[in-house]
Amino acid sequence: MAEANKTYGFTIAVKELRETVPNIFRYASAYKRKHNLESKGLWEMFLEKPEEEPKPEEEKQEKLPEEILQNEPGENTVPDVDPEAMEGEKYNMCHFWSNFEIARLDFFRSKEYEEFFDMMDKSGGFWMERWGDAPIHSLAAGILLSPSDIHYFRDFGYRHTTIQHCPANAPARQLPRIPWLETTTEDEKERIEEDEYWANPDPVKENGVGCRCRCDTDIVDVEGKQGSCLAEWVEVAGGWASP
Repeated sequence: MAEANKTYGFTIAVKELRETVPNIFRYASAYKRKHNLESKGLWEMFLEKPEEEPKPEEEKQEKLPEEILQNEPGENTVPDVDPEAMEGEKYNMCHFWSNFEIARLDFFRSKEYEEFFDMMDKSGGFWMERWGDAPIHSLAAGILLSPSDIHYFRDFGYRHTTIQHCPANAPARQLPRIPWLETTTEDEKERIEEDEYWANPDPVKENGVGCRCRCDTDIVDVEGKQGSCLAEWVEVAGGWASP
């Protein structure tokens, strides 16, 4: 990350439980607006796409006189106001999962981040709702960083409960494995079985990025799972790899 001048790295991006952060976006958006901050391209990863406005019924408008249209239910009414939208923007609940993250500490120690955190802290959302560090880190990154500051560790495997990212092995990029018996297992037979297990990695796959990985097969990888935010990352980053 230092060589590529990256500020924040993640391996899993998923959606937060909406009921735990009902007002977090309101305050994050207020900070962005208060300091007149323009998006650097990452903020859009955390926004719901605006719904397409229904096309006007041209044929209906051509056939019906104006006085009838004015009195018809649903015509010329004031549009509903979305209570969760801020400045026309709405949080899509995406966040970088902080169970695994690598970041530069000078980002979290910066004046801008400390001002952001202070505002979020004074809102009371940490204890009145259930704000966690993951959406806080993510929204701060969305406000202050650009996609080029972020690195997706797609070649790193990580699993927590039922959420897993395990990279497929890359063709023609598998390094030879030096046999090594770990010393934490006292039983010699178990140590040998463990070594043999890792001596047989998964087959390589097209577009794989891993090296000698062996993935658990009892759950679906988060990249193809409902609730994943990798599609949103790909859209702002311009591809799977970090820009």
